[in-house]
Amino acid sequence: MSGKNLWLLVFFGTLIWSAINPHDYFIWFLEVSPALAGFAVLTLTWRHFPLTPLVYWLILIHSIILMAGGHYTYSEMPLFEWFKEIFDLQRNNYDKVGHFAQGFVPAMIAREILIRKKVINGKG
Repeated sequence: MSGKNLWLLVFFGTLIWSAINPHDYFIWFLEVSPALAGFAVLTLTWRHFPLTPLVYWLILIHSIILMAGGHYTYSEMPLFEWFKEIFDLQRNNYDKVGHFAQGFVPAMIAREILIRKKVINGKG
């Protein structure tokens, strides 16, 4: 199985799973919409401006975070409920993972575009 096929399998498998009986369909739609929009952009650009495999996998990880957050809601993600209990935390911190991905992944995409389009010249 090629990397592209695996990527598509994981993306659509997670999307389908997340749509099955989510906590709230409206919240699910709001959370999953950016992943779907990103998929549309990737579909339109992958031939003319392919990104590095690293960036594609980071986008997939971010999409999975969004889809899982849409399925459970960020405040009720079971894995992070478990962390909350084990580490005696005040709240479920899954939203922090989402916020990190929301900043890091677009920054990596922007970095790649800036470097490849030679917007910034020089070694630094």
